[in-house]
Amino acid sequence: MSSHYESINTYLNRGIVEANITFAKAHQTSFCIAKFGFEVDLEDGFFFKDLIAFIHTELGFQTLLQQGNDTFLIILRDFKIHYAKKMLKKLEHNIKQNFKIEIKNIGMTLFDASDSYKSLLDRLDKYYIMSRLSTRKKIFYGTLDFDFYETQNKNDVLTSILHKEKAVTLYNLYNGISIKEEANIAKFDEGIAQLTVNAPKIFYYTKESFTFIQHDRIPNIIKAKIIKVDPAKSLLVLANLEFLDASPLDRSYTRVQPQKPINATLLLNKIKCIDGNVDTLSESSVVLHVKLVDIEKLIHKELVDKEFDVSFQIPTVKGFLTMISAKATIFSIINETIVLNIQPNTFMKTKIRQYVALRQNGLLVDLKQQLKHLS
Repeated sequence: MSSHYESINTYLNRGIVEANITFAKAHQTSFCIAKFGFEVDLEDGFFFKDLIAFIHTELGFQTLLQQGNDTFLIILRDFKIHYAKKMLKKLEHNIKQNFKIEIKNIGMTLFDASDSYKSLLDRLDKYYIMSRLSTRKKIFYGTLDFDFYETQNKNDVLTSILHKEKAVTLYNLYNGISIKEEANIAKFDEGIAQLTVNAPKIFYYTKESFTFIQHDRIPNIIKAKIIKVDPAKSLLVLANLEFLDASPLDRSYTRVQPQKPINATLLLNKIKCIDGNVDTLSESSVVLHVKLVDIEKLIHKELVDKEFDVSFQIPTVKGFLTMISAKATIFSIINETIVLNIQPNTFMKTKIRQYVALRQNGLLVDLKQQLKHLS
């Protein structure tokens, strides 16, 4: 009976994947496909049911399939690989917060127009196996043109890809908010890239030392040093291109920097633990700048893995202050900076979202004035 079910499931999965391949080729679209592992305990079947319902909802009801024992496939229709990677990282984080478990093994790839069912699944399996063999808990991914994990000449790979498709997106961060700009590769040679940029915005780059590049065929964000800006030709010249395994662009929510200092308090069991200033804030995270002695206290008392409460006040549209409080866990500690993952309730999240939008609007007005002054 079991083998009969497995045979049906194999053909069912293949039919669905091949239908997506046929559709993508016929309509010249693309999709991402991911594979993850989860050991199912049938004695706690309702937990697994709730987990799958949660995953399916978080993915926006995209296709979710079982493939063999304890492995599952996700098909993300009309998704670019950067957005798919961001969505899966957010899914990982939300599963950990809501179910107190970790999805440790995830592989992902982007469909290519030349792919067959076999080539697509073989490439997906390669990244899934990498994830299983790795001691690092991370998503392994790649495309037909680009494999971040294989040792090959970076410039040769970039030359091949950038000759096929010259459109890129540039990103820079202005006080925490992401500034996006479409550009085209005019020339790439010996690691030096020349890009044509929208004329009114070219002046912005005279104030920047680097930029981030996103390309649809390259799953990694590229960080590049700005070595020349030519406003007359709307030309940007970049060097020292570096593939990033993680970047600020991977964040699921926009972070903003406060206009005025915001004091925050970290509490453990309702007792004040430390104070700090909010460096940046989003719906899912707070970055605190604290004293080094407080960092040492957290580590010495082995409090890093505890669940805290964090509270602070943020301005509203009308200029009043509103109190924000949320459960918080420490994501990382770097020097005198603590990155907190927060779990605000719906009301608190709405207030944070309104504040982020308020800061974004103000920052964009400032940026437009700066660009006007520069031009």
